[in-house]
Amino acid sequence: MLTYTRHVFLAVLIHSLLSASAFTIQHSNVVTTRTTTILHAKRNTNEEATRSLTNHAKPNTDGEEADRLMDELDQTFFSEPILTPETDEDQPIEPIEPMDDYSDFDVFSEPTTETDVDEDQPEIEPMDDYSDFRCGFIGIVGAPNMGKSTLLNNILATNLCAITKRPQTTRHSILGIYTDPLQRCQLCFYDTPGVIDTPSYELQEGMMEAVKGALVNSDVLLVVTDLFGSVIPDDAVYQGIKASKKPVVVVINKIDLADKVRIPEEGDEQAMMDEERGKTYSVEEAVQKWRMLLPEAVAILPLAAKHTQELNPGIEALKALLTGGPDVPLSFRNLGRPIDGMFPDTQHTIPNAIAKGLIPAGPPLYETDWLTDRSERFFASELIRESLFERLGKEVPYCCEVRIDTFREPREGEKVIKIAASVLVERDSQKGILVGKGGSKIKQIGVDSRIKLEAFLEHRVHLDLSVKVEKDWRRNTDKLKEYGYLK
Repeated sequence: MLTYTRHVFLAVLIHSLLSASAFTIQHSNVVTTRTTTILHAKRNTNEEATRSLTNHAKPNTDGEEADRLMDELDQTFFSEPILTPETDEDQPIEPIEPMDDYSDFDVFSEPTTETDVDEDQPEIEPMDDYSDFRCGFIGIVGAPNMGKSTLLNNILATNLCAITKRPQTTRHSILGIYTDPLQRCQLCFYDTPGVIDTPSYELQEGMMEAVKGALVNSDVLLVVTDLFGSVIPDDAVYQGIKASKKPVVVVINKIDLADKVRIPEEGDEQAMMDEERGKTYSVEEAVQKWRMLLPEAVAILPLAAKHTQELNPGIEALKALLTGGPDVPLSFRNLGRPIDGMFPDTQHTIPNAIAKGLIPAGPPLYETDWLTDRSERFFASELIRESLFERLGKEVPYCCEVRIDTFREPREGEKVIKIAASVLVERDSQKGILVGKGGSKIKQIGVDSRIKLEAFLEHRVHLDLSVKVEKDWRRNTDKLKEYGYLK
């Protein structure tokens, strides 16, 4: 009975020690979609919990710590004999040897045979084998100001990428993730900077490296142009796309401008220049031009990548083509009468079977509710930079870089996300323009940015902006590596 009592006490004590070592693992915050447009992953800023994880996660392989604890328990709790009702107080109690092996203890025992398993316990559902799943990368490339970021925002149905009317707004290669569970397909888009023929400084060289990296790593190439048939400025990039064995899809964007542009009269000097450059003014001309430039293109889709309250048939046709369904030919018929050159010579549409072959088979690389792999801090800087482009003229916004100094989540009892950001410029004169008279310009930029941040984060935001001079940062290799433009 003494041995039994000691075993019970040890079982309770060990169970308590094991229960006390529970802790929470810190999660990274990523931009996701769930019940609302954007729902952010849980954040845990408790550093003590993280340190606890580090300390407790190390297994005790030699058993020395367990032996030491058990010796202390023997000395503390078993130095005096424990009597039970069945123990004769006058009967001498023989000393009990300390236990060295607890492998047969019930608290540690695990089923080792089929007879030990509870037959009534429900079976665990097997994990999805993803045998019919498809996942691939799609590189979005084209000349500056073609609407590449606007196109991706419409595909994802959220304002993920910064967009303005100014060219070269995009500086990084930004990953956008679209998952269609019904078609069992995940599309991973690379939104890249606009292609530049001759980079002027190191920053632009880093931007072009992002474009080339997307071309190499993509499974499908999505070339975005406009109604005017704007070609890719860098001939080496164009020739690389043309010679690539990867599927190519061309999007003719901004077709809504067809009824608004002024066509130069024949014989006009402007008309002669446009003809020399191969500029087009109709959807039919643009489609035929790109069928000639990329004869092997899977499809050439005319659409208007702009935000509307109604369903955009061009965007829906593009998504159906890339995901392989549910009815690709029907999605093309919804665009209206087909235009000569939309499909290769031997085809009048794209069957589902061919569309499903564009994206390779494989399991999803990201959680199905993820929008991107970038952090909220990154998109906070992008939204502030977007406001700079909208409020500043000429070359000043191109000289600006936004760095997030602090991004503090609301503490207990608080309702505001506190963000402090620095806007870097290259010269003192640019700082004066950015600050404005009496700080009026930077104040307005801050107001615009805060409104965008609150819409994006779905939370109240306190934004503190400061302006600093970082001389010639666009030409400083070390700074560009620090800012993520160069590797």
